[in-house]
Amino acid sequence: MWFPVAGSEQVPVGKTYAAQIADQSLVLFRNESGVVCVLEDRCPHRRVPLSLGKVIDGNLRCAYHGWTFDGLSGQCVAVPNLAETENIPASLCAKAFCANEKDGFIYVATADTVNSDSDYVCQPPAQWEYEKTAHGSAVVSVAAEDYLAAMLDGPHVLLSIFGVHASDFYIGDVVIEEGCLSLDRTAVWTLKSKPHEKWWGLSTLMLRTEIWPEQSAVRVQLLDGGEQILLAAVMAVVPGKRNTSQLHWRCYFSKSYANGYARSAPLLLKSVAAFKACPLTVFSAIDGSDMANLMVGPSASLATELNEHDEHSVASSDRIAALNIPVCESTLSSGEDS
Repeated sequence: MWFPVAGSEQVPVGKTYAAQIADQSLVLFRNESGVVCVLEDRCPHRRVPLSLGKVIDGNLRCAYHGWTFDGLSGQCVAVPNLAETENIPASLCAKAFCANEKDGFIYVATADTVNSDSDYVCQPPAQWEYEKTAHGSAVVSVAAEDYLAAMLDGPHVLLSIFGVHASDFYIGDVVIEEGCLSLDRTAVWTLKSKPHEKWWGLSTLMLRTEIWPEQSAVRVQLLDGGEQILLAAVMAVVPGKRNTSQLHWRCYFSKSYANGYARSAPLLLKSVAAFKACPLTVFSAIDGSDMANLMVGPSASLATELNEHDEHSVASSDRIAALNIPVCESTLSSGEDS
């Protein structure tokens, strides 16, 4: 499958981006054609991080001794002071990984990758029209598996949607389908300064959280009483070092009252929402007390239910720890002893 590791905005032309998947360090950059290349973030010469280097003519030059590598194959294409009569051995190559870019996210291939559109999980709901998008990224001091669990138990400690309060009342049980866990909970329009019960009545909203634990990805949807989508957001939760997670997210919404996220909101909220650049806020600083006090709910049976649904599936934490990204065939042919 394809594992999302970064947003497209993280890898501009001519720049490097250091990514991390558990214990695997990666460097991402674009070649002359704009195609995203992914190499191990380690020069095979002196093990200096290649992310410290520069992109020169679409290739990546190490900052230490200037060895230059092709991004698709990992092959070393230039060594300073090497005589014109000397050939660069095929074994001098960096480890390259298979990558793809889709819907604003960059993916790398895991060991069981097949070319299927369903593997690109970070995308808005199918056949839903939206007008605007927003994106962002952050590093949070929460392990990826804990972040995914909190998305099921209490998403309010991780993100907020302007004018919306998600309750603790679940609508049904966790639904598992094709490796995705989905949970609905009730939500209401409200303002923090005024209790919704007194001022607005009980508006009918629903917050749907969908999680792909094997790909460490999340989709959140805000729906009205007729289950029409008002807002959607997708997020890659990439496991980082020292129990941290790299977040890359995109939000899809409309500002018009006819089909926007606030079309069923009270009048005052509508007027304020019109000035909001994006109604979604993903917290870059997460309160440790809120996480500690969050009661274990739907996430308690996450691993068990996923294994019962598909005997080949594994819990998110085990899947991440055992992540084994294959080297591209072109790299193997140029010498896999690098």
